[in-house]
Amino acid sequence: MKLLLRESLKGVGKRGDTVEVSDGYARNYLLPNGLAIVASAFAQRQLEGEKRAYDARMERERVHAQEVADAIGKVQLTIPMRASEEGHLFGSVTPKIVTEAFEKEGITLNPRQVELESDHIRELGTYSFIIHLMEGVEVKSRVWIVAEKD
Repeated sequence: MKLLLRESLKGVGKRGDTVEVSDGYARNYLLPNGLAIVASAFAQRQLEGEKRAYDARMERERVHAQEVADAIGKVQLTIPMRASEEGHLFGSVTPKIVTEAFEKEGITLNPRQVELESDHIRELGTYSFIIHLMEGVEVKSRVWIVAEKD
């Protein structure tokens, strides 16, 4: 079945593409979930109008994401954690803890946006990580893990 995609789907195509998929996949998943519409001249015009609105919205979101990226770049993030005398943490620093530290600085993030060097940080020190705000907008940041004072 020939369809026009209303959303980008991994392995199928990008938003606005005309794709050929199996009838069952189209009838049982893509069409009921509003992810695609049956290809026709009318549907093409409708999708072009949606695409213009989508592009305008994405540009506004990109500008906002860049503003957040600039704000993140100015933040010196320090996270105090309980640690042994050798510098091993009692627990670990996860993306959730990093996002909570950013919230204290007035920046709201989703833990899925934070990509640490490893899954969890288990030692005192300085670590770099990447924050994926949206497609095409990433910011590199650093965090200092220090021993919590008793």
